[in-house]
Amino acid sequence: MNLSQARLNQTYFIKNVKADKEIAKHLVNLGAKKRERVTLLSRDVGNTIILLGNTRIAVDSQLLASIEISEDMIEVQDEVTLNSLAVSTSGFVTKIDGVGAVKRRLMDMGITRGTKLYVRKVAPLGDPIELHLRGYELTIRREEAALVHVVKEKNNN
Repeated sequence: MNLSQARLNQTYFIKNVKADKEIAKHLVNLGAKKRERVTLLSRDVGNTIILLGNTRIAVDSQLLASIEISEDMIEVQDEVTLNSLAVSTSGFVTKIDGVGAVKRRLMDMGITRGTKLYVRKVAPLGDPIELHLRGYELTIRREEAALVHVVKEKNNN
């Protein structure tokens, strides 16, 4: 599936960019990397607005067709809870357990499906946990972190 076939306001993950070398390099510089979040915000006759990571970009239909996407970015067996990630480990949010106000609060803080986060610090007794996500630092309780399912980021080296 490519980005031109995507539904509006649905989060997808980039699988591959199939464009000539210069265009592919430019897209990578803009953030179009494998496993990066991408959302189709609006579709017009000439241009389409996409949200690539945290950046809005206008692209034409030819470019949309060159970006292969997937709704899933991980396999379920790789999934762990956020409170089990070690310090200096990155991961992607796959799911948030919890209901009502607790889930809404986590989502309001920016912890949503597909968000990349980095565990910066853990307090000496294990609570709270300091995270880096979406360009800012966030500290949450260990019990809240247990509600967030993540997949560890694999090194691309």
